[in-house]
Amino acid sequence: MTTDKHFLGDVLARLRTVKHSDIKQISHASGVPESTVRKLYYGEVANPRVQTVQALHDYFSREDLDKQLKVADH
Repeated sequence: MTTDKHFLGDVLARLRTVKHSDIKQISHASGVPESTVRKLYYGEVANPRVQTVQALHDYFSREDLDKQLKVADH
């Protein structure tokens, strides 16, 4: 089982791998305000709300699933 710190760390690590230009799309798709995604991206928020981390985790999980399905289709 992943602890809360690891869960947050995983989401932040994943967020930091995206292009700056993708922040708006991530915000829209996850339902997290763009300003919050930007603050997380730049490390300006040390303790985000659980709902925020969960929404971003769900977004990245869907993105991973979409990539897996595309690979399986080829």
